[in-house]
Amino acid sequence: MSKTLEEVKKATHNGEYKNIGSIITNALDQGAKPLEVMQALSEGIISVSGEYKTKGMYLDNIIIAAAAFEIGSAQLAPLLEKEREKKEPLGKIVLGVVEGPWTIGKSIVAANLKAQGFEVIDAGSDVPPEKIAEATLESGANLIALGIYLTHAAPELAKLDDALWKLGIRHKVRTILSGPASSPQLAKKLGMDAYAGDVKDIVAKAKEFAAELREEMTPLERMMTSLKHKEPDRVPVIPFAQTFSAKFAGIPFSVYVSKGYAMAEGQIKAYEAFGWDAVCMSSDVAIFAEAFGAKAEFPTDDVPRIAKPVLSPWNMYEDFKKLDMPDPWKAGRMVESLRAIEIAKKELGSDVPVIGWIEGPFQGVALLSGGDPMTLFFVKDHPDEFREILDFYADWNIEVARAMYEAGADLIGAGEAAAYWMSPQFFEEFALAPEKKACQGINKVGIPVLIHCCGYVPQCIHFIKETNPGGAIQFDYQVDLAWAKKLIGDTVTIMGNLNYNKLINATPDEMYADCADSIYTAGPGGGYWLAFGCEIPRDMPYKNIQMMIRAAKSVGKYPIQKRP
Repeated sequence: MSKTLEEVKKATHNGEYKNIGSIITNALDQGAKPLEVMQALSEGIISVSGEYKTKGMYLDNIIIAAAAFEIGSAQLAPLLEKEREKKEPLGKIVLGVVEGPWTIGKSIVAANLKAQGFEVIDAGSDVPPEKIAEATLESGANLIALGIYLTHAAPELAKLDDALWKLGIRHKVRTILSGPASSPQLAKKLGMDAYAGDVKDIVAKAKEFAAELREEMTPLERMMTSLKHKEPDRVPVIPFAQTFSAKFAGIPFSVYVSKGYAMAEGQIKAYEAFGWDAVCMSSDVAIFAEAFGAKAEFPTDDVPRIAKPVLSPWNMYEDFKKLDMPDPWKAGRMVESLRAIEIAKKELGSDVPVIGWIEGPFQGVALLSGGDPMTLFFVKDHPDEFREILDFYADWNIEVARAMYEAGADLIGAGEAAAYWMSPQFFEEFALAPEKKACQGINKVGIPVLIHCCGYVPQCIHFIKETNPGGAIQFDYQVDLAWAKKLIGDTVTIMGNLNYNKLINATPDEMYADCADSIYTAGPGGGYWLAFGCEIPRDMPYKNIQMMIRAAKSVGKYPIQKRP
């Protein structure tokens, strides 16, 4: 540091508020840059804090030194503003102090952040966390730095995380905790993204977060990069959430599955609130059988059920010959799924993946017969006829996927659990060829496929490398994730496989730990989407979903660190 800057630092430390102006002017005249002088001011006031109560510095000394700092900052402000006007701000950051009228520290932080090119929004001191959250929403800021001066303020400060989630912006914001009563442990406990020991740390962390946010991938880029088995910015969180989303949006499920606008509304509201990486237009299995003429029952707020199938296990081939392939745009509730895709793509734009949903060939045919296990006897007695039906349904899959692609879908999910429940011998004989045909046909349309197979399916997972290379597979918690990752390799992306039965009753910390374990196991190298093994239960605690997102943004940030 030059002699003139040392004089600025010393004058600030000594509280020479009457002389600080001329000392700064002299430094500038000697060629010091405004930012360098600002840093000297900061070092002077920080040195006072370091000597408080230890080297003869007390509250009166701090107040006088702060006056010198404030006068010097005001003098430099126009010069620094001219520098900032020459370039885009590094970012917007909200400052605030919960429970306590302390302003000196906040002023020091604000001056330093402004000097470094940040736009600073001062939410105030001794303000409730809700006000800080509202200031963040209103300003469009994506950074927050908070000061805590008394340990008993921690419970109040803990409300900030919830306030940000309620406003639907927590996933867009990075938070930094500092102040005399802060610590890394407290920052983690309060759900903060980082701890900063002093103003230098705050500025450094704000710069780091601002850079990350500028380089952050869009959800579609993140999903597609991972699908190519390359490492995105972080592990994608892909939802399979129908009843959960409907409940979150306050929509009766009978309405959700019957009206495209309601399905889109439920998915969009959940996406905006939780910040996961896609919307998924799945509703229920009856919708696909209905397209061929099956009848369904609609409980007011529960999943529709097939009441009258179109294929009888005892007369299956004859019934099949009476069927015509439906036009997806005229096939009952299927039209509502297409409309939901159109609405979501229009409202969310091209950066957010929209997942369309079908039932794979084997499961689709099984649903045409109402899921009757007696269908297996027809399969055994009439294998060639059954293969003909499966081939027909694979063609239907391709036509529906084409319509969904035209509506705006970026990925097609295909429910095929029934096939994967079977023995490997049965799968190879009946399910392999039609599933492969459907996936290849959908790929030619220009869209990748996600095969969904919940339940006990380890015996058939290896077939996915042949049926859906370059696509994805979602399997359930009964499958060992490490084993499956090694088995599949970099051929197919894995989606899953959190245990919804266990985690619906888990604490947020337990939820975070399970997500972290899955990321450590399957995340390295890309090719992994964090998700549950099947649908997110309707009553899954919202806090647990928040912890799922947090784990993806911390543990799931690439390159993924080694398991501790």
